[in-house]
Amino acid sequence: MSAPILHDNDQGAGPPALVFLHYFAGSLRSWVHVAGVLSREYRCLRIDLPGFGRSPPLPAFSVDAVGGTIAQHIAGRRLGTYVIVGHSMGGKLALACAADPPPGLAGVVLVAPSPPSPEPMDEKERARLLATHGDRASAEQTLRTITRRPIPAEDAEICIADNLMTSAEAWHWWLAQGSRETITAQAERVACPLLVIGGSEDPVIPPGVITAEVMPRLADASCVEIAGAGHLLPFEAANEVADDISTFVKERCRGATVRGTP
Repeated sequence: MSAPILHDNDQGAGPPALVFLHYFAGSLRSWVHVAGVLSREYRCLRIDLPGFGRSPPLPAFSVDAVGGTIAQHIAGRRLGTYVIVGHSMGGKLALACAADPPPGLAGVVLVAPSPPSPEPMDEKERARLLATHGDRASAEQTLRTITRRPIPAEDAEICIADNLMTSAEAWHWWLAQGSRETITAQAERVACPLLVIGGSEDPVIPPGVITAEVMPRLADASCVEIAGAGHLLPFEAANEVADDISTFVKERCRGATVRGTP
């Protein structure tokens, strides 16, 4: 069975390309501001992950299956050298993609990432989310819960609409299974440079989780923290995230040894 065709947005030009993977219940639209800045200098490919946004769900979900689907989609885009940028759920999936280095991969950026170990999710919150798929009031509550900096009303509406657009299959997979999966062995195999970006006030992936569950699993990673920001860093701190990515690419990725490229 062939992999589903993933919906994406391709803008800008310049190497290395930047591939953006969004958070749970989001879509490629969550990267609109970050990519808007970085596409002035780099090619930016934003992807709707399987079952989110406008991409169809997989017949069967797992972190490895989704990671493989993403890797296949990236390969089909013929990007040359590229850096994967993954937010929250997308961070865990980025590590799955990068574990056995695909041709052209020059670096990985993890933004408030779900750790390679099981995500420390409050079980009452997990149960609330599992019971309220497609409910607008619940989506609004989630947005209030996970942010610490105010975001414009139009961005809030994107977050809510993307939440409501998420397929039931993808929604239940991540909450019941994907967030609980362990990919620590894969994470420890990632050999390219990595940057981890966190928010100092993130209630979902707080600094302590990054310190204890993310950084020790990564062989060549640096970490930066954005003061006063919560979990939705691509909306709450778009310019800071873009600056951190740009600095990382210039300092760590341009001269990186990239497998599979001349």
